Amino acid sequence: MLGCATSRDSKKVTQDFKRRLRAAERLLGFFIGTPSAATVEIAGFCGYDFAIIDTEHGPAGLETVENMLRAAAMHGMAGLVRVPDSSVASIQRVLDAGADGILVPHVASAAIARDVVDRALFTPQGRRGVALARSSAYGVGDAKAYYATRNQHTVVIVMIEDAEALPVLDEILAVPGIDAVFIGPGDLSASLGHPGAPEHPSVQAAVSDIAAAARRAGLPVATVGRTAADVRRLQAAGIGMVCFNTSAMLAGAMLALKAELS
Repeated sequence: MLGCATSRDSKKVTQDFKRRLRAAERLLGFFIGTPSAATVEIAGFCGYDFAIIDTEHGPAGLETVENMLRAAAMHGMAGLVRVPDSSVASIQRVLDAGADGILVPHVASAAIARDVVDRALFTPQGRRGVALARSSAYGVGDAKAYYATRNQHTVVIVMIEDAEALPVLDEILAVPGIDAVFIGPGDLSASLGHPGAPEHPSVQAAVSDIAAAARRAGLPVATVGRTAADVRRLQAAGIGMVCFNTSAMLAGAMLALKAELS
């Protein structure tokens, strides 16, 4: 069957992830900015639900991304990629490499959101290009079945992190094909004139506005966290998907150990 080599039961993994995401169940995972399949494996061995390979701020090239996606697949985790932008080249290449979904930064208008969906999904929902690639098991198997069902297994998450998105939230989130909204508090705080201060009242008000718009659109919300207390607080607010950062956690553990030994 076409896709069996990469859907590993990847269909089941991605379908289950998408179902749990839409149901706002607790989903925990990591932004992984270092180009390392071993780091993905560690998260998998620890039992996390997803890995987001960060190609917006991280240096990983496409071949490394593909191997990191393989590592996620081996451990039954959803393998997502934060792409650098909404271009065809950025989106299509990582999906062809076998990403279960994409996280797209700086979606500040409905036009950008429509472009994202067009580039992520095959016809009739979108206009994603057809290719013999890892995602399609290199053409082995039933091509018609693959193209008829692949959209069901592709997760499309848009990041809202710009001041200019706030007046048009309902327009953005009304675009069909979006699966979830990711609130990026770091860039949002900078865009609102408070860089490094995501707890500023105006930033928190914007976060509340984004979450309310997502609820109106019937979409789940995802965001970043640093601690278990963050997860509990966010879950209480109806946010199930929480993403940690491997670099921040490693640096924090190193600093804590150094301080303890000083």
